[in-house]
Amino acid sequence: MSWYQKVVVPRLLNSEMGSEELEKIRRVVLADAAGIVLEIGVGPGYNIPLYKNIAKLYALDPSKELIEIAKTRANPSDFSIEFLNGGAENIPLPDHAVDTVVSTWMLCSVSDPKKVLSEIKRILRPQGNFIFVDHGASPNPALRIIQTLLTSVTKYFTGNCHYDRKIEELMKEVGFTIKKIEHPREKLKPLIYNYQGIAN
Repeated sequence: MSWYQKVVVPRLLNSEMGSEELEKIRRVVLADAAGIVLEIGVGPGYNIPLYKNIAKLYALDPSKELIEIAKTRANPSDFSIEFLNGGAENIPLPDHAVDTVVSTWMLCSVSDPKKVLSEIKRILRPQGNFIFVDHGASPNPALRIIQTLLTSVTKYFTGNCHYDRKIEELMKEVGFTIKKIEHPREKLKPLIYNYQGIAN
């Protein structure tokens, strides 16, 4: 991991991902979390104070620096939190270990999204839910071309964020059924196309 990825990206994410606009989206997504929860890519921990009515939270992230930032948002609450330092390509939990997996703007940045989705499928209980919101490919072909061009440049300094991944297709390819899908917009960001929903 480069110095930039280790030092600068965690601070960039802590600064950029805490907006009021994104918090509103987070609240909607996290309202469906229940039981034992794994959050993939907990990042700077902006989701942690928003969880309600869950039994336990596993908070996974490959960055030790981001985990330390996230811990500052893990105030005493009604559920226990266990931080896990590792990548989502190899989740350190047994099969069928959790009721809910949460991902907020994470699938856009992992190196192998299909491997991550397969791991999520593995650790979810049979009736469990994967709840998510993520950047992804626009259905508009012209806009998608611009997203791909932009990604080819920006991924090197935005934590590997890809604006052009076909999120819904990737989920279906590994066996997920999409139960709900919406596309919340972000103000003043015409190139951002979000996928928000529930799958199992």
